Amino acid sequence: MKPIKLELQGFTAFRQFTSLEFGDLELFALVGPTGSGKSSLLDAMTFALYGQTARLGASGLDALISQGERGLSVSLTFEVAGVTYRASRTKGRKQAENEVRFERLDADGRWANLSDGGAKGISERIRRAVGLDFRTFARSVMLPQGEFSRVLHGTGKERQALLGELTGLDHVAAMQRVASDRAKTLKLEAQGLSGLLDSEYAGVTAEAADTLRREREVTDAEARRLTDARDALQAAQLRLREQERVWKAREDTARRVTALEARAAGVQAGAEQAARARRVSGVLPLLDAAERARIAAEREVRDLQAARAAADVAARAAQVAAAALDAAQTAEATIPSLEARAEALRDAEGDAARLKRAGGTPQTTHAQPLDWDEDAFQTAREGAQRAEKNRQERTLISTERTSLRAAQDRFAAEERAQEQGQAELARVQREGTQAKTDLETAQKALEAARIDAGLASYRAHLHVGDDCPLCAQTVRTLPAAPAADLSDWEAQVAALGATLEDRRTRFTDLRSTQKVRQAWLDEKRGEYRNWDEQLTQREADLRSAEALVVGDPQTDATRLLAGLAARVRAAGPDPARARRAALADIQALRSATQAALGTVARAQGDAAATAATLRGVQGTADRREQEAAEALATLSAALNALNLDAAQARAAALPEADIAALEETARTHTAQLAQLREALSELDRQLGAAPFDPAALAQAARDLTATDAALSAARERAGSLAEQERSVRERLERKAELQDRALAASRTLDTWQSLTNSLRANEFQQFLLAEIEAQLLTRAGILLHEISDGRYRLALQTGEYVVQDLWNAGEVRGVKTLSGGETFLASLALAIALSDYLAGNKVLGALFLDEGFGTLDPQALEAVANALENLRTQGRMVGVVTHVESLSERLPSRLLVTKSVAGSSVQRLDL
Repeated sequence: MKPIKLELQGFTAFRQFTSLEFGDLELFALVGPTGSGKSSLLDAMTFALYGQTARLGASGLDALISQGERGLSVSLTFEVAGVTYRASRTKGRKQAENEVRFERLDADGRWANLSDGGAKGISERIRRAVGLDFRTFARSVMLPQGEFSRVLHGTGKERQALLGELTGLDHVAAMQRVASDRAKTLKLEAQGLSGLLDSEYAGVTAEAADTLRREREVTDAEARRLTDARDALQAAQLRLREQERVWKAREDTARRVTALEARAAGVQAGAEQAARARRVSGVLPLLDAAERARIAAEREVRDLQAARAAADVAARAAQVAAAALDAAQTAEATIPSLEARAEALRDAEGDAARLKRAGGTPQTTHAQPLDWDEDAFQTAREGAQRAEKNRQERTLISTERTSLRAAQDRFAAEERAQEQGQAELARVQREGTQAKTDLETAQKALEAARIDAGLASYRAHLHVGDDCPLCAQTVRTLPAAPAADLSDWEAQVAALGATLEDRRTRFTDLRSTQKVRQAWLDEKRGEYRNWDEQLTQREADLRSAEALVVGDPQTDATRLLAGLAARVRAAGPDPARARRAALADIQALRSATQAALGTVARAQGDAAATAATLRGVQGTADRREQEAAEALATLSAALNALNLDAAQARAAALPEADIAALEETARTHTAQLAQLREALSELDRQLGAAPFDPAALAQAARDLTATDAALSAARERAGSLAEQERSVRERLERKAELQDRALAASRTLDTWQSLTNSLRANEFQQFLLAEIEAQLLTRAGILLHEISDGRYRLALQTGEYVVQDLWNAGEVRGVKTLSGGETFLASLALAIALSDYLAGNKVLGALFLDEGFGTLDPQALEAVANALENLRTQGRMVGVVTHVESLSERLPSRLLVTKSVAGSSVQRLDL
């Protein structure tokens, strides 16, 4: 995988949109001050590809969003095996705002969408395209320099632990733990199954099941015998119960016959009473008719007296209503005067409404009021409004003019500061150039002194007549041995390097400040010029508007309002209420007249109605009196014919229903008695000569109950035995299954136990780590030989890392004796070797060497720079993340990361 283009916005320090081209980069430095966002660019790549970062993982990713921003977006265009892809991710503060997109660049130059299958499916598709998972990518592309220094200087056990962590061999330990846990689980399972078979299934045998079956068959035969006996007893019981039913029916019928014979005398007396009542039944209607006629005559007399009283009351009410009507009509004559007053008050109410709309009150006064004129008032008020608007505009223009002058003063101060900063920038640039020249001179002098010191150190190994160990020629004369003191030169180089670094940092800060300030000045210069032009135009417009206002329109409006208020006050304090009161009085007078007319009409109607009622009641009373006399004469003739008086006739009388009931009772009694006597003879015939014995029926019931109980017990015993047999056979099957499982668990336990023993840390893991360590040392040794100009190789001797110095006759010494720069070379070789190992068959298109140079001295930095210059990229893009300016200047290209208030930015600088 080789990055081509990175675009990001709202990502940590990169608040603004930032685009970074990697296409033609090979060896470059990613340089910038601490906290500027160098590592954020690496995090952006891993986030675009995998949705996570090495520092945060896959959780808490809201911390990646720039402070104050709603979300972030990252897009990485990369190439794998000649195919170009683009992975894009956006993240917001809410889950719904997250999105991932994956595209491929086709041969026709168009992007083909590969974003189907949801976020998980797209992420998996990106992983397959890159060919590395997140953990391997982070370890093989983002190389951890500090970890390899620990590998070099650690003990054998520490090295194996670190290599296991870096190469991911911790999964072997995890496999061993899984195998151990599985073996423990299988052991517990086997022991549990054996214990269960010994404790709960010891007595479960086929012989026990056969014994239960034979016992169940005997019980089933007994149940069949008891069933036959119960059927016979049920038949005998049915026969006895039928005899009991006939016997009880015969006894009941005999009792009913005796009861009817005892009631015969009473029934006969009732029949004779019904005959007497039937004889006088013809006189009863005449008695009732005479009584009704008498009552009706008396009622009509009372109604006649009430009608006469009502007629008198109605006549008096009519007279009172006529007098009230006269009074109402007299009061109604005052309505025209009230209507005239209401009309005057209505005009005054209109004046009050106009006064309120105009903004005045009845208390508005002026020494010189004017008669109200609606048009004149509108003209005066509009003029007053224009005058007020002009006054406000004058105040606003004055305020803005003051603000503009303050802003122009501040602009002039910033221009002076810009001029001073430009001079300071030129001065710092001159000082930096001079410091660089002095440093290069000092470095050359230091190198020459080192060469002299090196030659002097070899003088002790030279002997006249012997071969030189360096050039293999015979030594003829010994060189001079000048004393070389390198400390002064080294201190001078260090001081000059610090001065140069300080001047570069100061130059970068000043240049950024000048750029920001110049952009502000350019923007504000036009803004303030436009502001001044706008104020000048507004002042001209205001003078034109002020010329249109003539006289004192506000005073004219007040005088007109005072005239209208005087008219309103003349109509009283509240003309609207007074008008409503006058209209209410008019309505009340009219309503009173209408009510009096209605009352007179009702009273006259009531008087006429009561007179007509009195005449009708008088005629009805005369008719009822004549009807009562005729009914009494008819009744006397009927009683004389029966030789009875009215009291005797009423005593013998019965209601028709009672007469019919007594007659029906006599007939029913005779019929029932004959029917029961016939039924009694039939029941005697059914019983015959054999008597019924209730004791026999009770004995049959007891025998049947006992037989049922025995049958239920036998069936329950048979069911219990069948259930026991079924349970034993099921447990036999379960026992066989448990035996098979115990055997399988025992066999599987042996397999997992063997795997656990094989994967122990002192066996398989050590073997794998030894193989990995050997491969890493081979690759790292070859690379170290290349980047050290053929001087060093790495090797393993008695369990410790050593370095072979080929420039010193192959001298072997421990890696702990290496200087800072030499340690970096060795750790760099190990890091790149691990990257190649982790990538496997995948050819990595990019490597990023993380920070690790800030603590190196100038001599070590020089060695590092030489090593990086000699590093063969082999077509890979190699980026060095550092904040050391002198190191970055030695590389062909630089990506300079700067930070400001607006956010970080990246600038590419090529040599």
